[in-house]
Formats: sequence, C-alpha cells, structure tokens
Amino acid sequence: MKKQVVMALVLCVTMALSVFAGGGGQQGKAPSGGAKSLTGGPDTTGPIKVNYVAETRQLKYTQASPLTMPDGTTIKTGDLKPFWQWVEKELNIEFDDVTSQSTASAIIQTESATGFKDANIYGGNSVAADLMTYGSQGYFINLNDYINDEYMPNFKKYLERNGNIKSAITAYDGGIYFLPYIAEVGYYARAFMCRQSWVTALLDGRVTPEAETKTLPVSYQGFWKGANARNSTNAVTLQNAAAANGTLTFSAARTALLNYIKATYPSLQKPSDLYLGSKAQYDIDELIALWRLVRLAPNTLSKVTTGKVVPNADIIPYFFRQTSYREDLLRLANYFNGQRVFGSDSYDARFYLDQKGVLQYSYSESNLLDNVLPLFKAIFNEGLIAPDFATISIKDNFRNIYFGGDIRAGSNKFGFMTFDFIPSTTSVSLGSGKVQTDVEGILPPLTKLPNGVTNGFVHYVENTRVIKPDGWAISAVTGGEKLRQTLKLFDFMFSERGSTAQNFGMPEMIDAQKYIGSGGVAYPKMNKWFNDQAATFSNGDGALFSRNFLGFNFPIGYEKSIGFEQQFTTAEGERTWKLYDDAKVISSTYNKTTSPYFSLVPPVFSLTEQLQRQVLDTNIGSTQVDLIFSYITTNTTGIDQIKQAYASGKIDAYIQAYRDAYALVSK
Repeated sequence: MKKQVVMALVLCVTMALSVFAGGGGQQGKAPSGGAKSLTGGPDTTGPIKVNYVAETRQLKYTQASPLTMPDGTTIKTGDLKPFWQWVEKELNIEFDDVTSQSTASAIIQTESATGFKDANIYGGNSVAADLMTYGSQGYFINLNDYINDEYMPNFKKYLERNGNIKSAITAYDGGIYFLPYIAEVGYYARAFMCRQSWVTALLDGRVTPEAETKTLPVSYQGFWKGANARNSTNAVTLQNAAAANGTLTFSAARTALLNYIKATYPSLQKPSDLYLGSKAQYDIDELIALWRLVRLAPNTLSKVTTGKVVPNADIIPYFFRQTSYREDLLRLANYFNGQRVFGSDSYDARFYLDQKGVLQYSYSESNLLDNVLPLFKAIFNEGLIAPDFATISIKDNFRNIYFGGDIRAGSNKFGFMTFDFIPSTTSVSLGSGKVQTDVEGILPPLTKLPNGVTNGFVHYVENTRVIKPDGWAISAVTGGEKLRQTLKLFDFMFSERGSTAQNFGMPEMIDAQKYIGSGGVAYPKMNKWFNDQAATFSNGDGALFSRNFLGFNFPIGYEKSIGFEQQFTTAEGERTWKLYDDAKVISSTYNKTTSPYFSLVPPVFSLTEQLQRQVLDTNIGSTQVDLIFSYITTNTTGIDQIKQAYASGKIDAYIQAYRDAYALVSK
C-alpha cells in the first residue's frame, strides 16, 4: 500500500543517512542553544534555494501566457512569480527556485538520499510527517532554537496565543521542524448544499408534478425508530409501507412524506420549512425520504430546472465532486447516533478522540462496520447516491456534470445535493458566462451525539478548517547569514504585513476600502485590477489566479484568513455562511471544549523509530478502505471480510502505536 511503502522508505533512508559518509543529519543539525551564533550548517551565503511544490505549483511562473502587472512589468515563464519578487525586495533577500520534482512526496524521497543538501527550504503538500521524521534525525533545523524575540518574534507571539497549534506541530522529541499551512481555523470547511427550488417544487405545490413512471426498490429501513425513535412515526417507515411489492412510486413516496410532515410538524408554515432555512429540523431519515422523492421525479425536476421535460433525465439525489472524495460518504455516519469518522480535515485522519479522550480508529470500529455501513449499502442500492462515486478510475468532475449541465445541449444528468466548499459550489459554471444560482446551503441533519456530549438533537458537522499536513522546513545545511535570512522569511509570514500579503497579495492588489465578511469582520478587499485579471486568466476564480499567476495563497507556513475566500463567494454562498453561523452549527475545534469528542487531533503523528517499526509491521490502509467501498457498492464483499482484513493487518498494534505517539505530544 502506498502509505506503508512511503513510511518504509522514510525509515530505511533515515537509517541509512545516520551513517552517511561525509556528513549525515547529525553533522548538519542546528545545535541546541545555537540561536545566538547562527552557526548551523556550511551553506551560509548566496540566494535561498527553495525546493517546494504544492498542487503542481512552485515559486516560478509556469504559465504560457505572460502577465502584465499594474506597473507595466511583464511576468513570463521562468520568472519568479510577482509575490515572491515582492518578498525579495521587502526582505532584501534573494530566491533560487530549484524545485526538482512535480510532487512534494517525490521531492522528499529524492532529496533524502543525499541528506537534503541541495536546497535551504523543502516543503509542499502532505509532507509534515516526513519533515518531522527527518527533522528528529537532524536533517532539518529545530526551530525551537530560534522561536524567540531575536529571530522569530512574530511566530513566537503566535504560538503563545495558540498553544494548541504548537502542540500539534511538535515532534515526539519536543522539536518543531516545520511551519504548517494553517487553514482558516475556526471556520466551517464545507457545507451541505442543494437545489432549493426542487424542495419547494416537490413539497409546497409550487408546480404541478409531471407524470412520473420511475420506480425505486425499497432497501433502506430507517434508523430513528424503535429504541432510537425521535418522533412517534418515521418518514421512511411510512414510505416503505406505501411501497407495492417492495417498489416505491413517486406518488406513493410524495403522499407518504407530505402526510408525515403534516402530522409530525403541524406548526410549519409550509412543508419545505422542514429542510430549508435557519429553522430546519430534519434528521437523516427525513433527508433520505426526500432523496427518494427527488430520485423518483426526473420529469418534474428536469422541467423545473430547464423549462421543459428532459427525456431520460437521470436525477442523482446525493453526489461528491469526484471519486477521490468518495470517503465523504462516511461523514454521514455522524448522523446515525453521532459516530465520528475523521479527527482532522483529511481522509487519512481516521483517528479521533472519543468522549473519554481515548484515541480511536473509526474505520475499524464495530459501530461503523456493523451498524452504519449496511445503511450506506441500502441507500446506494436505492440509487440515492451517484452510481460511480467510488470508482476511483473515473476522473470526472461530478459537480460540473450534476450542477453544471442545466443549459448544456444534450445534458440529461442533474444532481440535487452535495457536501463541498461553499464558494466554488455555489458558483459552478453553466457556460455562456452564466453560473449556477439555484444551489444554496442547507443545514446538516439533526443528530444525537453520544451520552454526555450534548443533550438532545443538534446540528453538527465534523468537517472544519484545520492545521494542514502541508508546510516548509529549513535544511540543516543552512547556516550563518543565510539561516538568518530564512528565519526572517519564515517569521515574516506571521507578521501583520507578511500575513496580509500572503493572504491578499501585494499592496497594489488591495483596494482602499474594506470587505465586510461573515460576522461583520473587516478584511482587505481585492481591487479592480486583481478581479479583472482573475476574470481574464482564471474565469473569475480568485484563488486559482492568486496561486497560479501571482504566487500568494500558497500552502506554506502561514495562517490563512477566511476573508479572501468569502469575498469571492456568490450571494448564495454568503447566505450559506450566514445560515450556518446563525444556526450555530457545532463543529470540531482545537480550542478547549466541553467534551474531547469535539477535539481535533494533530494533522500528523510524530512517530519514534520504534513506533515506525511497529506500524511497518502492520498492514492497515488502502486495502481495507477499498473493501469498505466494495461492500457498499457491490455484492462481492462482506462485513466479515473487512473485519478479517483489519485483524490480519494487526489493527490493534497499529492503533496502539498511534496512541503511544499521541501520548508523547499531548501531555
């Protein structure tokens, strides 16, 4: 498996480097207390060499089309991107982009063979664990020696204000070897969004339904019933009772759902209020009952969207942007008695803290495997989830297909609901200069969390902005004046001026007025030049333009502000932010909480050599994940087979290794 192979390479190369002739990690390691002398390694003068790539982006300008800056300067292929030229002048330093590979993991694997001696800065996407591992072996500078008022005063103050972040980036030996990309901590990462007009059309009588002949095989039996009952009746149970020989029709599904809403929620002004707006109070069963209705109404809903019935329209109730996001389906486990899945905003973050503060591995838990996965399988069997959502060989962007095909000639695929980032999802291009305006936020289903966490049913999303496993580190070969300059660069990104520039661009990008974002917070506002160029070069996507063309908003060591993202959000997106804020949707956090259940775990775990060996002796990872999705989507895999794969992979030893690693940094 990929993760195991990479870890094996890390361990093997680390051991080899420890005896590497001519200077291993220990020779280049910044000595404890060396902050005053800045002796460090032998590379002391010349430009700062940077070997850094994130999402195929680097410091150099790689676009075919040249870019003309406000002062008339032309940026062409091979030049440093404008932001990095600005940093050079601002700090009186010089960069040499020596990026050698197309991915950060490839950089680490290649450069580790020679002891990270060919550059001063290394980093990129998903390399935090590697930087910690090699840092603890002496190949990257221990920044603890320099986080002080002399060399890194801004970062020192930042850590003093954010002790939780300091803990999350500290290696098992107490060292800090990299600065992380800290994504808008404290804000929701993604939200549930749907075509709101479909809900009102189906439930409020806003349109006369078309004749519908599609049927649905009943498989899902409902969750909030019996011992789990939330209400005296259950929407899914009523729909199932209305099915003829296990087959549900549009008319039967609609009648059952409307009767259920009327009887259960008599105070609602209109049926759609159960789902839409800040007072929404639906649970997962009520959502699935609605998904069934959506699935059974291709003629009605295609006409609502296009103005006419689309022949052979295929309506998908729930989908994800692409197959690499397939694990987002498992997030729905939160809405079946609050089963947690991800301890951080990463599909690899399968460890979480339970209500007792014990680290658990969600994918192997019996509640998920025995109780929740069969529910997902039933939902999939009913056709309520995109049929190819888990087929990783398919690289289609389903969001563009299901939300973006409304006016495309010959398009017959339409999606109802997804879970994704707010700005991009509420502005999907329809072509011809038009964007999707029917998609807007919907509160998450109400759910009941484990005993002692909360009382009653609450709105909860596990997905929140976190410390990412991305960032950069300083090679231990760096010393003298060059080390001072590199430390100055790292610290600059946590100063007010540096942070503003990394988040919003250089001064000539920023308008004199402020942008007022969520909660009335004022942020720097991008000016007309920036917005015009973004429209020309990246179809109005400010984030893509800033990264691909200008070079800021990179996942280097800095804290990202939500203010940039929010000002490129549509009106529908702004209402979604407000909806979640006003409803006070609960989410996971790094801050002290009433229960460990809500606590985020570190983005990566720092493993000692002994713990690395223990993990390498296990076989936990993609094999079991593939079996999980094979079970959901086919009849070739059983729950027992998944459990056996975990048992043979030594899941208990795997979990214990990470519990031991977590204990080292969570004291």
